[in-house]
Amino acid sequence: MSVSKDLIRISFSKAISSYDKEILIQRQTALELSHLEKDLKGHGVDLGCGTGMLTTILNQDVVGLDISFGMAKIYKKKNKNVVVGDIENIPFKSNTFDFGVSNFALHWTDVKKSFQEVSRILKPKGKFIFCMPVEGSLRIVEEILGEKNFDFYNPDFILNELSKYFSIEEYYMKSYSVDFNNGLELLKHLHLTGSSIGKKGKTVGEKRNIYNKFKNYTKKTTLNFEVIFVNAVNLRF
Repeated sequence: MSVSKDLIRISFSKAISSYDKEILIQRQTALELSHLEKDLKGHGVDLGCGTGMLTTILNQDVVGLDISFGMAKIYKKKNKNVVVGDIENIPFKSNTFDFGVSNFALHWTDVKKSFQEVSRILKPKGKFIFCMPVEGSLRIVEEILGEKNFDFYNPDFILNELSKYFSIEEYYMKSYSVDFNNGLELLKHLHLTGSSIGKKGKTVGEKRNIYNKFKNYTKKTTLNFEVIFVNAVNLRF
């Protein structure tokens, strides 16, 4: 789904004070990604680095890249090497990095552009490990709104696009969930993680309508994410 870059920047910059505390699932997926890092060597880039959770867990030599200035500012407290930029148009020269990593960020991008860009900045045979939520995620949000508000990529589409530039060594799916007492608690969580952007909610009227739907949902809720994990090697020899 095409999401305004400005909305992404604003939403995640607003969430910087609460982000690290609230990203329960992203913390779990970062730990899972660390199990794939055994072959990472040299100089790397953390794509969509956020506040630096994955960088800290991996303890590798990396540069952070994030579209949000606010996120990059927090990241810099953990790692001084950070650049504000878009994964679809990465501001680095070709053949710069030995590996790239990304945790829960690529679904905000056009992966057709992003995968090509990652391949460009990686050296030949450079490693690329990442995870991203896919189709089937946020089912409770769809139920509350009565429609989809975010079009997650299909796993087969991701793998097909990735295979144009990378040899896929390994991939697998995992499910994650977090429980909330009601719809308003869930909506607050989405705002505090910067993840409340979608097709709707751009106008005052749309925001009010979304708020009321979540407010009126008084049952216990489960927020789910279906996540694909991928370990790949750059095909540019």
